[in-house]
Amino acid sequence: MKLGILGYPVTESMSYKVFNEYFELIGEKSTYDALNIQPEYFEGEVHDILKEYDGFNVTKPFKERIMKYITSDENARIIGAVNCVFSRVGFNTDWVGFVKSLEGVEVPKVVTLVGAGGASRALLYGLLKLGVERVYLVNRTFERAVRLSKDFKNHVEVIPNELKALKDSLKESKALFNATSAGMRGEKFFDISPEDLSHLSLVYDVIYIKTPLQEMAREVGITVVGGESMWYHQAIENLKIWGIPFHEEVFKKVFEKVVLK
Repeated sequence: MKLGILGYPVTESMSYKVFNEYFELIGEKSTYDALNIQPEYFEGEVHDILKEYDGFNVTKPFKERIMKYITSDENARIIGAVNCVFSRVGFNTDWVGFVKSLEGVEVPKVVTLVGAGGASRALLYGLLKLGVERVYLVNRTFERAVRLSKDFKNHVEVIPNELKALKDSLKESKALFNATSAGMRGEKFFDISPEDLSHLSLVYDVIYIKTPLQEMAREVGITVVGGESMWYHQAIENLKIWGIPFHEEVFKKVFEKVVLK
């Protein structure tokens, strides 16, 4: 099969490295390419990719834009974002990876979620499945937070807030979920201090490298879950959708080599 990851930019994608090495080790003849499309050319090039590739992952900034060109399963339709495509059908495996990464972790009923993009939609759906009752949704662009809150109004209570209200949202919450790239380059997580986190029981960060937010949370004794666990479990779901054999020992070895090095 011809597979890949569609986004911009994805040249150094972890998926590209993990899947290609895994395929080689298990003798799988499939290939996995980095499919870089500049956002302004997306509409013109996505049709060729759908014709040429059996399946692919979708990452920023196309998780929502891809949906108008494919059919999607029920979960992806509710979420409003797709991160895995096979035979022109879209799925969202992010939410599955997210929920599985929290097995054995107590998730409070009232939480703060930062971000309103495709990853945030998957986390919000996962939080719904985990029984969360109220989500303070904080985003730099307030209008996007409002739109996302409306999309989920029939499923869970979502209160949209501007970024400047992050500290106030945290005061009302028992957990913080970061679905943005803030911290990926070592930058501070907005203007949050250890005192703002000290009353929380859980900090979840979709970024799969150590970030200042994760380090700060650990310093004050909070349970921290990083994005590497979510990525691991959603990747397994991708393999199932594509019909590629999953050999846990081999996949785990490659994952640890590439991601946890």
